Amino acid sequence: MRGYRSFTDSPHPGDLRNRVEIGFTKNEKNQNGYPEPVDTVICAVWAAAEGSGSQDFRAADAKYIEQETNFIIRYRKDIKKGMWVRFKGEKGDKGEKWFITAIDPYGFTRQYLGLKASDVEGVAG
Repeated sequence: MRGYRSFTDSPHPGDLRNRVEIGFTKNEKNQNGYPEPVDTVICAVWAAAEGSGSQDFRAADAKYIEQETNFIIRYRKDIKKGMWVRFKGEKGDKGEKWFITAIDPYGFTRQYLGLKASDVEGVAG
């Protein structure tokens, strides 16, 4: 994406010091027959996390703030775009979900995987 910092060179294993969960959300029917979102965690891994930028934008006459973060993990083949990374940040005990928007295979060596993830919030005003 334009204006955001890209991934750094090959990471050092000691940089993977943040525990994150990676998963997806799917809708299942509840007891009343209505769809209800259910989070499924695929894995909990060690990751390096680095902010890559943020921007403000307006859509449908509302202001939004988009933040991007780069996560670097050991290579896994089961990670796909559209999944989320739960990173223990400032917003509570469980952490916030960052949705994966791009995946970088780091030179296709199957050693590391770069995940570009974003968090978009609506802002009143």
